[in-house]
Amino acid sequence: MGSRSKRMTYLYHNKGQYLCNSKRYFNKLEAILESNTSQKHVEWDYHDAIFGQHNWSIEPALELKELYKLRALQLRDAYDHLVLFYSGGVDSWNILKTFIDNDIRIDEIYMFGAFEAEEKKISGLGNSRDPGYYTREIKQSLPLLKKLVADKNIKVNVFDWTKHILEAADNLDWIWTAGVRFDPTCMVRSKFHKIFREHSELLHKGKKVGFVYGVDKPRLLRDDDSIYFAFLDVIMTTGTLPTNDILGEYWENDEYFYWSPNLPELAIKQSHCVVNWLRSQNRIELIKHQKNVASFHDESYYDQVNRCIYPAWNPSTWQIKKPTGAIYNELSKWFFEGGFAAKLKWESALWELERVCGKQWFNEGTVSKGLRGHLSPLYKICSC
Repeated sequence: MGSRSKRMTYLYHNKGQYLCNSKRYFNKLEAILESNTSQKHVEWDYHDAIFGQHNWSIEPALELKELYKLRALQLRDAYDHLVLFYSGGVDSWNILKTFIDNDIRIDEIYMFGAFEAEEKKISGLGNSRDPGYYTREIKQSLPLLKKLVADKNIKVNVFDWTKHILEAADNLDWIWTAGVRFDPTCMVRSKFHKIFREHSELLHKGKKVGFVYGVDKPRLLRDDDSIYFAFLDVIMTTGTLPTNDILGEYWENDEYFYWSPNLPELAIKQSHCVVNWLRSQNRIELIKHQKNVASFHDESYYDQVNRCIYPAWNPSTWQIKKPTGAIYNELSKWFFEGGFAAKLKWESALWELERVCGKQWFNEGTVSKGLRGHLSPLYKICSC
């Protein structure tokens, strides 16, 4: 464990804030309500002052593997107990491999999903990569995971959130502390650390626990002249929500491995690597124009990025395609197709949210498409 002085320099609780009418909010919904009253714009500050100090057009000299190692060492020094949220996907796989390859201790791997609800469905799906029933991917990844952690004394916890999601729908106010994302999993995603008692007990014992998420790949876009990197708030919430910050529960520390203000050089280096790789492969067109939001959800782009920034990953590894929507997405297919009364309760909270906030805040004017995202400033990587 690092010294107290080192720990004090580390920036905890680093999910960013929203600004409206000279007020700061952890909760995007509160900023929206303030905007409705004051008629002032909502802005998102994801550590703009920190990331803006760097010249993103200059590629960091350190190799990418060294930056991964440096980030892992940062986290190890900052926490007594490290928990990696592991999906079986490439982002979390690379984090685990970084810790293991560099002999940096990680205490726990945490995997979650609706195992009970999906069990009866997945047997007939075979190797289909169609989105939905994602516990298939977790189960498929277990042999590789076991190989990685063999003899490493890393605890592996698997959490079934089926009944917790169904029960959580009874509280119609959950939506006001979710902050940004509102698909059914968010009814539980917002309180992971309280439901799973082993984590709660560690916190009660005074342990500083870091929950690590594989957020995220470089999100590149361009205009007519230049290529940029940008953070997108709704992407940040694919792993965890800002609920603990909204409620002032500062003992819960969620960490984005790749998009951290504690190591801006990592996102900068990844961005340069991606641009250089795409140029070498004559695939630079995969970086879409900023007017085309689909650039953030292009599987061909993901495939090339993975080959570049995670070179040890086997690109033929079977994976399910990513969900295609923000709210009614395939991550909760079991929930939508199961005929549960909880679905009606969940939907009633959604429509109340749309009524209170106003349709103008949602994609295509409907809550069913999710909140409109906020981009960070555009950080220029290079000219086109």
